[in-house]
Amino acid sequence: MEAAAQATWTAEEFLAADQARFGSAWRYELVDGHILAHAAPAPTHGAILAGLAVALGARLRGNQEGCRPELGSGAAPSRQQRATARIPDATIRCGGQPRIVFEVVSPSELRAWNARDRKRQDLQDVEGVMEIVEIYQDELATHVYRREPGGTWSFDAVGGMASSLTLRSVGLSVPLLEIYEFAMPPDGQTDER
Repeated sequence: MEAAAQATWTAEEFLAADQARFGSAWRYELVDGHILAHAAPAPTHGAILAGLAVALGARLRGNQEGCRPELGSGAAPSRQQRATARIPDATIRCGGQPRIVFEVVSPSELRAWNARDRKRQDLQDVEGVMEIVEIYQDELATHVYRREPGGTWSFDAVGGMASSLTLRSVGLSVPLLEIYEFAMPPDGQTDER
């Protein structure tokens, strides 16, 4: 396979490549010059992304800054880790740069907290990113990390059926029930992955 022949990759090379050449996995990311394969997500993961896309699309339509929602587009740090390119689950891109990135966190990702922390740190180094939102697959809950003046990051936990996710950097608020609308099974069971 052509990808295996190349020992390390830059973010530019990775983002320009056709991912089909890496293999048959659902999605790939680049971490420290090495390509990581990801298995397909659980149906609940996809349903949460569908709810998020619908909610964001409705609120961003006609946005003055030209902000738009995207699913599965790349985000590469502009400094430091040039051999890393992350592929967030969803992004709000404004003026050509990602401003908010979203990750749906599965139960298996909760157990791999070191990898999740590393991914968040990589996303914090992406130029333009002001907010990182972790959406929990198995409960109505989000964690929001915000870039504050001076470059520090704050943390906010939002959860519960009556709660709303506030996205300060684009001036939006989205009820969690809208994000989870398609992911709430009638029998209360969730996908475990």
